[in-house]
Amino acid sequence: MSDPARLTRPEALALAREVLAEQRPGRAYGLGCLKNLDRPMRAQVFCAAHPDEHLVVKVFAPAFAERAQAQAAQQRRVAAQMQAGPWRAPEVLFFDPARHVLGMAYAPGPSLAELWPNLPAEKRDVPLEAAGSWLAALHRPTLQSRKLRPRGQLDWLAAQLQKARKGEAGFPEHEKFSRALADLEVLFPEARGQAATRAVTHRDLHLANLVCAEGALWGLDFENDQPDAPYRDLVALLIDALASAPEPDAPRFAAALARGYGDEITAPVARLFAQRAYALGSWARTPAEPSTRQRARLQAAKMILAADKPLF
Repeated sequence: MSDPARLTRPEALALAREVLAEQRPGRAYGLGCLKNLDRPMRAQVFCAAHPDEHLVVKVFAPAFAERAQAQAAQQRRVAAQMQAGPWRAPEVLFFDPARHVLGMAYAPGPSLAELWPNLPAEKRDVPLEAAGSWLAALHRPTLQSRKLRPRGQLDWLAAQLQKARKGEAGFPEHEKFSRALADLEVLFPEARGQAATRAVTHRDLHLANLVCAEGALWGLDFENDQPDAPYRDLVALLIDALASAPEPDAPRFAAALARGYGDEITAPVARLFAQRAYALGSWARTPAEPSTRQRARLQAAKMILAADKPLF
């Protein structure tokens, strides 16, 4: 293995087969690559198929051993938390810490990313409400009421702007970003100290990580185990929905997520601050030369920034 931070597909396949032979002796599995990207990656993900069982096998590059451990541990916790009902997470079937191979239950259904772009306009609220409800179920066990302390978010955004101006790291239209950040600074005194929440969040939530299977909505790819602002996850879902929809509608899509999520704690001005801060965060992470998909997400972030009242 030449690069400890990247695995080729053949390298990952070999490791997956070794671990499956130990964990499921006597069974021959067909392995198909779920990400279907033929390049070295930090982790390769396969569907392992046998007549009696389907499972997902995720193989991490050695440099990401801690991340593999974190996902195995956090996914066990979340799966136990969501054992029944319409909101689920795949069970961890095995974890090989020496080879960084994680085996998980397979959710046999399409992701919201596959379903969403093809839905009729009048049916778009349904999956977003379900996504909001699933997210509430994820956050609920660790949800706590907290006063909003937004200085850290503002400082991080300002640091990204400074790097862009110095040419250390670029993102598109950073002077327009600067004006949007100035507007957020104006909101800071009013938002500081307002009612808000903290919970252990997903932190990498998008429509592809939500799968419709067996009459339930399944969340995938857990790793974070630290408290954070729940609106990071909500804004991430909204950006993904807006970027993927033929006719994006920020107020409507956000309202559907909010109905599902059911936040009764966060003050309106804190919601407005959060939606703008996390939209700016998405903008700051956009490469200077974005792909078509990244450009669509940037436009979605700008839609959120254009709102003059809380969307959620």
